[in-house]
Amino acid sequence: MVDYGNAPFLWRMDTPDQVGVGANICDGTGWNDPSPMSEGLWRKFADWAIEFDRTAFYSDDFDDSGWDWIAFHARGLQLSRWLKEEVGDAYRVIYYKPSEDPNHCIDERTEILINGTLVTLLPFRGAPSKSLRLCEHIVSGGQTGADRAALDFAIAHGYPHGGWAPRGREAEDGPIPVKYQLIELKDGGYRQRNRRNVKDSDGTLIVNLGEMDGGTLATQTFAERAGKPLLIVQLDTQSPEDMAASVIAWLRKHAIKTLHVAGPRESKRPGIYRLTADLLQAAEAALQSAKSI
Repeated sequence: MVDYGNAPFLWRMDTPDQVGVGANICDGTGWNDPSPMSEGLWRKFADWAIEFDRTAFYSDDFDDSGWDWIAFHARGLQLSRWLKEEVGDAYRVIYYKPSEDPNHCIDERTEILINGTLVTLLPFRGAPSKSLRLCEHIVSGGQTGADRAALDFAIAHGYPHGGWAPRGREAEDGPIPVKYQLIELKDGGYRQRNRRNVKDSDGTLIVNLGEMDGGTLATQTFAERAGKPLLIVQLDTQSPEDMAASVIAWLRKHAIKTLHVAGPRESKRPGIYRLTADLLQAAEAALQSAKSI
């Protein structure tokens, strides 16, 4: 697991059930002969860890729009596979996502087996329980407007996020920023993206202004044909608080864990980003208020 301060990346735990990551035994400052890895592999790990160490996710001024967590973890997991090849059965090798990743709760700990297989480990026993949440996971397609508002809300409030993006990560304002951890379709555009997000979620929340049309209408059709829970909220008809109550009731009724949020792009319905963000924020506030009563 990477961390700040001399780019530490390798930690040793005495027992598999030990909470945390243990004592640091390797960082980016230099290789020592007692190290459990070769000098060549240390250099690769150090380059990877130093790249993270030079970021400033802890600062409000840091722009993370160009940081690709998916690529970063793919690189870290490959390094971990090489480490497992070197240490063999002498050590278990576990890859741990840092908390700076908005999606660190997804596959938070992954063990690398000798044959390169990745095994997701269960959360630590006795770990603190999660606070009351709207859902467990928010997915969207990454377009401007409603999609982007849902993803930004998820990141800001600690909800793991994801979803499918069109080939080329296409959006009306250019390629979807890599900070949004979406999976790019190998072959498919907006309609295929909408269909996959409907299919892979437990329910779809459509937010809209005015007449339903285009991709938003297609998403409604996909959800109805799939028999998936669907809620359509017209953002110009009620207050955010009233709409939030309807959203919470729907989420609870259908036990939605993975929530798909969809709606028009910003250029088609100006103001849809802000109104979607207001709705989700109102729902979060209502949920936390109910918890404190």
